[in-house]
Amino acid sequence: MISESQVKTVGHVFCDIEYKNGKKIEMNFANTVLIGGREALAQVLTNTLGTCPSVNTSTSTELVPSLYISNMLFGNNGVEVISNTPKVVSPARTSLFGTPVVVKPVNSYTNQTISTQAIFTTTLLFGDAVGIYLSEMALQLSNGVLYSMVTFPPIYKSAETQITFNWTLNFV
Repeated sequence: MISESQVKTVGHVFCDIEYKNGKKIEMNFANTVLIGGREALAQVLTNTLGTCPSVNTSTSTELVPSLYISNMLFGNNGVEVISNTPKVVSPARTSLFGTPVVVKPVNSYTNQTISTQAIFTTTLLFGDAVGIYLSEMALQLSNGVLYSMVTFPPIYKSAETQITFNWTLNFV
């Protein structure tokens, strides 16, 4: 029986753009948790991961499944060509709208104040993705499945900008 207190995953991407001249801009976007991400979460909680990559634990020689958010993918095909508005992300999506132009590993941690919030962080350094208009991004699991995705108005990434992305997932 499903109760009214179902757990839902809600997420936001907080984007801090820092310019070499000291100027800073903050932006944020709501994300869509994809069906593949929801399925992965259910598999982790029910120990039915199947053929997910495995690792040795330090306390045992037994192999245990290891599934986690490992990367942020960035692309430049997240807006409609004529209107330049962000494309709508269907929960059924399994990839970015275009080929990833940058893949960066994430640092992940649980918020110490909000224990039901996971945070994934990465930074595009001054020399990363220079000359690209970024307009889509996704969180990728260690097995290659996308967990969640967001599209947004194009952000031009120049050699004069460094962008830090903090992607939060709240389990409410």
